[in-house]
Amino acid sequence: MQSSLSESENETASLYRRCTSQISAAIENGLLEPGLVLLEGPISLIFETSRATIRKALTAIAHQGAIERFDGRGFVVGGRATGSVPIRRDLSGEDFALQGPVTTNGKPAADQIIADVEAAIMVAIAFGHYRIDEQGLADSYGVSRLVAREVLWRLREAGLVEKDHHSPWLVGPVTARAVAEDRELRILLEPHALKQSAPSLENGELVTMRDTIARARAHQGKLPRADIERIEQDLHISCLRHYDNNRIRLILRSCRLPMIVDGLFAKFIGIYRDDATFGEHMTVIDNLLAGEFEAAAACHSAHLRQESRRTLDRLKVLSVLPEPEVAPYLQRIV
Repeated sequence: MQSSLSESENETASLYRRCTSQISAAIENGLLEPGLVLLEGPISLIFETSRATIRKALTAIAHQGAIERFDGRGFVVGGRATGSVPIRRDLSGEDFALQGPVTTNGKPAADQIIADVEAAIMVAIAFGHYRIDEQGLADSYGVSRLVAREVLWRLREAGLVEKDHHSPWLVGPVTARAVAEDRELRILLEPHALKQSAPSLENGELVTMRDTIARARAHQGKLPRADIERIEQDLHISCLRHYDNNRIRLILRSCRLPMIVDGLFAKFIGIYRDDATFGEHMTVIDNLLAGEFEAAAACHSAHLRQESRRTLDRLKVLSVLPEPEVAPYLQRIV
């Protein structure tokens, strides 16, 4: 039975078709003159996609007869019969009538793939130490190496990826010490941020958060991971968003290892309605609803301390699980 294409595979196929159409139109409209040499590398940079995608597009156009392979490296517009001297010049987006990067849904290429890459990295880091193949990442999603690099730099800013001037892109491993250090920073900073943000939170929003926790506590069996992540985001992100110290918010944004471990535990083992986390969240929200912001901050601090012990216990459980299949652009470092 034929399997259906994944969403990312569909997007890659759509991107290839759009590149093919754009290049073909540029040839038909005379923007790319007969005798011009087309190389996949420069064109992939213009289109902000991978060399593999452009290679596939140029090969398809060659099968249509509009271009011809040239000395084993690239293609020539119109074929060899167009002139004895090939034309070599720098190309730009104007040569292809591009108004911006070719995308599948109007979003920048990096924005389209970053969530998938982040999810793949979050799975890997709890199970080992990996090197990221930048070109392999680009080829996996049909984007240029520049786009892949942008994604990795953004994930580095979020604390998921490591790199200095001389090292490759690295992820993992999650260690008990690293988790404890991230949690300590959150214990020191989050209660203060909550207290400052609390007066700007609307009661209707807090009631919705409380209802979400109540539904989780009434749920039978293993809780859906999306529900758990929603509850965590409500307290640790939404409730803090009115705090206006951007430098501290950036630090908190990079201290994500405890939440990653808890999310992976929910995925591979499961979290249930009687987990103490939900009662602690409820207590914080109730204090916020009552306008008791000092008490909410104190309860939030206590929750973080309790959660620190639970996270370390969950990390021990994850450490003995078989290593899951990881993305092809992640190379295990022994």
